[in-house]
Amino acid sequence: MRITIIGLGLIGGSAALAWKEASKEGRFLSSELTITAVDTNSETLDLALELGIADRVTSLIAEGVADADVVLVAVPVLAMGPVMREVDAAAPVNAVVTDAGSVRSSVITAVRLNVRHERLRHYVPLHPIAGAEKAGLRYATATLYTGATGVVTPLPESDLEDVALVAKLWTLAGLKVVEMTPEEHDRVYAMVSHVPHMIAFALMQMASQSPESETALAAAGGGFRDTTRVAAADARMWADITRGNRQAILDGISRFEAALTHLKGMVAADDYEGYYNYFERTANARRKMTQHLPPVQPTTK
Repeated sequence: MRITIIGLGLIGGSAALAWKEASKEGRFLSSELTITAVDTNSETLDLALELGIADRVTSLIAEGVADADVVLVAVPVLAMGPVMREVDAAAPVNAVVTDAGSVRSSVITAVRLNVRHERLRHYVPLHPIAGAEKAGLRYATATLYTGATGVVTPLPESDLEDVALVAKLWTLAGLKVVEMTPEEHDRVYAMVSHVPHMIAFALMQMASQSPESETALAAAGGGFRDTTRVAAADARMWADITRGNRQAILDGISRFEAALTHLKGMVAADDYEGYYNYFERTANARRKMTQHLPPVQPTTK
């Protein structure tokens, strides 16, 4: 099987490493696996060869996808349309094309506007719910997806065998694959990913711009560290995600504001039993959620 990965950062690089590992262990879908990396950064391509993450590298999309069986597009969501246009023009007619975008509705719209209708039959969007605050190929790991969730959002046109193939590939990488509609995906991940990032960014803004910022940040403990960990994420990526899922994020922020206003009201009234019960309910919900969470990934290599 020939897989081409366009955008060899943390997400694409970790997928390549996971599939290489499965191939070495004899668990892959075919006896031979060839991975081609496409990236605009020459240092990334050199590193991919040095680390054995890719077998072939190129900076040209047309060259990279010319003989591909599967194409994984792992670029920022606002770049998906133009990249998909180049993939559509150069990839074999039956090549299966998937992407790892964190937003579904706007990406699918961009794909529809930039590829031929026949290509949509072989296009299978799947979002792997995994990542880290450190971006780039150097932080890629074969275990990034172990125990994590992957959300496949097939199009009405998507070939069922292609959907099964993409799901199987990501399962081999370690994901538990579930299916949602694009709209459901965007609402769900606004709530459990996108809005939490907004909150982490806002917390860092609050602390770093306060009169006590120097003392406060130097004295911060594990709670503040863990709550704001994702605020160190790549700014360009999150600016793209915010634009791509803006309405669902706005809806989520409004719901968070309502929850925070409710808590603020109880604190202002010194309603001890009220906020005690509030803390107890949310603590129980968090403990219940723990059993579904993937393992914590190391933040350094």
